[in-house]
Amino acid sequence: MAVVSITETMQYLTFKLAEEVFALDITKVREVLEFSSVTKIPRTPVFMRGVINLRGSVVPVIDMRLKFGMTQTQKSVNTCVIIVEITLGSEKTVLGAL
Repeated sequence: MAVVSITETMQYLTFKLAEEVFALDITKVREVLEFSSVTKIPRTPVFMRGVINLRGSVVPVIDMRLKFGMTQTQKSVNTCVIIVEITLGSEKTVLGAL
């Protein structure tokens, strides 16, 4: 009898915040967008930068640098928004990570 070995490979999207490298499971990433403007929402946490219109859907955008206790993200040619699908409780939602 032959022994069969199965190796599962995971893929990640990596990105840098300051000098730290972070990774997201690629199966949760929908797309990566060039950073444009966001519409600010009053009375939201400081890390909530606002919302964007993504093909007719309102998508909240959070500043990951602020969420991790760093300084606010400054717009540059390398700044982008990673659109991810996350599960909150039993509901799936789409979120933009800046």
